[in-house]
Amino acid sequence: MRNRIIYPALCLMLSVVSSNAQKLYTLEECRTLALENSAKMKNSRFEVEVAKQTSKEAFTNYFPNVSAVGAIFKASEGMAQMDMALPVPGIPPLSMEMLKKGKTAGVTLVQPVFMGGRIVNGNKLANIGKQVSEYQLSLTEDQVEASVNQYYWQIVALKEKLRTLETLETQLKGIYKDVKAAVDAGLTTRNDLLRVELQQQDIMANRLKVENGLSVTKMLLCQLIGVDKSEFDIAFDDFPSAVSPLDYYVAPETGLENRAESKLLDKSVEAAKLQLRMKRGENLPSVGVGAGYIYHDLMEKDTDFGMIFASVSVPISSWWGGSHAIKREKIKKQQAENTRQDSREMMLVEIEVKWNDLQEAYQQVLLSEKSIESSTENLRLNNDYYKAGTVSLSDLLDAQSLMQQSHDQYAEACTAYQQKLTAYLQATGR
Repeated sequence: MRNRIIYPALCLMLSVVSSNAQKLYTLEECRTLALENSAKMKNSRFEVEVAKQTSKEAFTNYFPNVSAVGAIFKASEGMAQMDMALPVPGIPPLSMEMLKKGKTAGVTLVQPVFMGGRIVNGNKLANIGKQVSEYQLSLTEDQVEASVNQYYWQIVALKEKLRTLETLETQLKGIYKDVKAAVDAGLTTRNDLLRVELQQQDIMANRLKVENGLSVTKMLLCQLIGVDKSEFDIAFDDFPSAVSPLDYYVAPETGLENRAESKLLDKSVEAAKLQLRMKRGENLPSVGVGAGYIYHDLMEKDTDFGMIFASVSVPISSWWGGSHAIKREKIKKQQAENTRQDSREMMLVEIEVKWNDLQEAYQQVLLSEKSIESSTENLRLNNDYYKAGTVSLSDLLDAQSLMQQSHDQYAEACTAYQQKLTAYLQATGR
């Protein structure tokens, strides 16, 4: 009977534990989820679809324009009335009325033959819009991935700080025990014990700040990737070895050509040229051919007939204003070319800056690794010297602070390196 009670209770406990278990996400998994679930990505994909529909809409302008019209009416009296005098003396004239009621219907088909290049250039513009939306989607992907990298490595750095604080807490517990024993034995004053307690309180305060920062950063990353915070944690063991930036170097000119921003600038110039052609086309004649079928019974007799026709439209009165519109589009084209040139130069500068930042971040990692080695050895020696009575407690606590600082600097340097690497890769179109 006792076993029957314990077993269901144990199963219930296990189910609760498993339901509260957090899934560990790698950086690559976070990136994948963010690209799938981010609101920015969803809207950017919608923009691509909108541009595709616009392109398809523009293509329909190549086809004939078909329209149908119909009408039915009944008037209180004939809309066409006349009196007819008879050639017989004494007989009053006859009154006649027509169009008192009737119906009419017709279908026409018009095929544009020449529209000043507006249909062709309009389709080219729509296709450029589609390409632009795809490049914008690529830029949005870069932005989302950059945000994921930033939050992920911030979480890593904060976890490393917590790990360092836990190590210091353990060490301080040992020091506190030794100092308390010395105070109880009358070998030192209580002031040393208070110094250790202050150090412990300082670490507790730092832990609280780090934990709060970790919680907020996790929330930001979870919101970005579409995962519940209670079910989320990152899969991370240690910082990857920092690889020399030379392994990632590409010539700035090559990186510039690979960037979506550079391709967007090219498309903006293409679009400005097409807008100029479109404006010129508005001032050229339009030619169309068509066919139609019309039916009516306006004369109280069913009548139907077909027809073919051609039309030419010459915008004579718009030539005066059109010349100014063409000049305006020429200026806009020149502005687009100037903007492209200036932006390309600035992007080359940006690539150089990102390269320098990456090199500096790599050197900071190497320096912080050496600092950890030095501070760890310094703490070990001060700990031995303190036990031997050759250094003061203050020296030992200072050595602990230096070790904490070196580990924090290492975590920050590694985080900065990963973020600078992402920034450089994106700046060179990778």
